[in-house]
Amino acid sequence: MLGNIEIIEQTEMGTMPQRAASAWTVMSNLVGARYKPIAYVGTQIVKGVNHIFLAEQDTITAHSDRHIVTVTINEFDGNFSIVAIERIL
Repeated sequence: MLGNIEIIEQTEMGTMPQRAASAWTVMSNLVGARYKPIAYVGTQIVKGVNHIFLAEQDTITAHSDRHIVTVTINEFDGNFSIVAIERIL
């Protein structure tokens, strides 16, 4: 149903679904922080599909900080784009 979030049954991150792994590749293009996926949380049907992850964020600054964030990546028409990165902790 449009807009609903479907929570994915949890597996180890090394075995995340192929579409989620493909979505995650856009994270390697970011500058200023590194991201490590912790869990693939679920999907949301919108214009395309939002893939939702829980991740560890390490900022690359003089005072390196670590945070836990949610990452939302949209898949539309075969392309992936980052929708949001929101800090939790």
